[in-house]
Order: sequence, then structure tokens, then C-alpha cells
Amino acid sequence: MASKFDIGASVRDAWAEQQDARRWVIAGMPAAGLIVGFALANAGVSRWIAGVVLVAFGVVAAILMGRKGWPWRIPVAGAVYATAFAMAHPLGLIMGTWPAVILAALVSGAATYEATPPRR
Repeated sequence: MASKFDIGASVRDAWAEQQDARRWVIAGMPAAGLIVGFALANAGVSRWIAGVVLVAFGVVAAILMGRKGWPWRIPVAGAVYATAFAMAHPLGLIMGTWPAVILAALVSGAATYEATPPRR
């Protein structure tokens, strides 16, 4: 516990929260799943295999997220993941396929990061 004269205590607390590597790994799972799944489908691999890879990344993120926290976090993150995947298709027509997938991955990763509880 920091004393009231320790000006940098709040900065250190905020930095410690950002250094929770577990949250970054969990947030990276859906983002990587979208990118790897699209890369496989784009490379000519069967679409159902790319879909299995996409779902597998989401399931791993849900399992890791489910170890701590409330049960509502997993369906919310899953819904954002599925919505980001679905929205990447019409966005691909507007802005190009890879930029749409990257945008969907960023949105999904950011939402998963926020939904994952920090270590206390």
C-alpha cells in the first residue's frame, strides 16, 4: 500500500494493470483466429477447415476467459466475435478483404480484452 505522499502510486497501479499478459493473450486469440481463418480460406484451403480454425481460436479464448470472471463475459465476447466475422464480409466489398478482416480482428480483440477480467 502506497502512502498518501506517493504521487506515482496511481501511475504504477495503472501500469501494473496494463501488464497483465493473460488479458493480452486472450484478446489476441479471436483476432488471430479471424486473420488465420481468412488467410487459410484465401489460400485455397477448404472453407470448412478455415471455419474450424476460426471456431477453435474462439473456443480457446472462451476457455481461457472462463477460468476467471462472470459467466456473462463469454457470450458477450462470442457475440462480438461472430458479429465481427459477419460484418467483415460486407465491409470487404467496401474497403477490400484484408482491411476488413484486420478491422474485424481489431474490434474483436479490443472487445475481448475489455471483457476479460484483470487479475486482482
